[in-house]
Amino acid sequence: MLPAWAAQADRNQPIHIEADSMRYDDAHQTSVFTGNVVVTKGTLVLRAATVDVRQAPDGYQYATAIAAPGQLATFQQQLDTAPGQPSQTMDGAAQRIEYDGKTDVVTFRGQAMLSRLVDGKLTDRSQGNVIAYNQITDVFTVEGGAQGATATNPGGRVRVMLSPQATTPASSAPTSPPALKVTPKMGTQP
Repeated sequence: MLPAWAAQADRNQPIHIEADSMRYDDAHQTSVFTGNVVVTKGTLVLRAATVDVRQAPDGYQYATAIAAPGQLATFQQQLDTAPGQPSQTMDGAAQRIEYDGKTDVVTFRGQAMLSRLVDGKLTDRSQGNVIAYNQITDVFTVEGGAQGATATNPGGRVRVMLSPQATTPASSAPTSPPALKVTPKMGTQP
């Protein structure tokens, strides 16, 4: 895998939400959005049937997205890459997706799947019951279990697909060894 991390600029972006309806509770600083909800925070896009957003007194934001019955909530985020490197995206889906703005951890629960795409091509995929993805360190953990079961994975076991890393092609021209230096014989004067 090429080194890439969640877009760091996303962390300081406001959350924008579209939905069919909303209920706001000022005392608890919570908003519940229902009906084709789309949450955008920089390059992060979260889609679900219901999304509960709250802001803690310390200013951090938290969101819980729940899919409609028989559906999955989805997550997508562009990753920061070095200049000249291919673009990378993380795509995820689960019955429930939790976003923790303080720790920058996204947790996928129930039929969880997380994929890395490089220039739009699938390179890595993880599946299981619970996937916790740390956006700062680009580290994730995957747990299996019955809630992760699908028609193609009835046991709900962890499944991972990792593509080989691209290697830098070696120069096609052979290189010559360094030239030998002639030194005077021992015991002789120059």
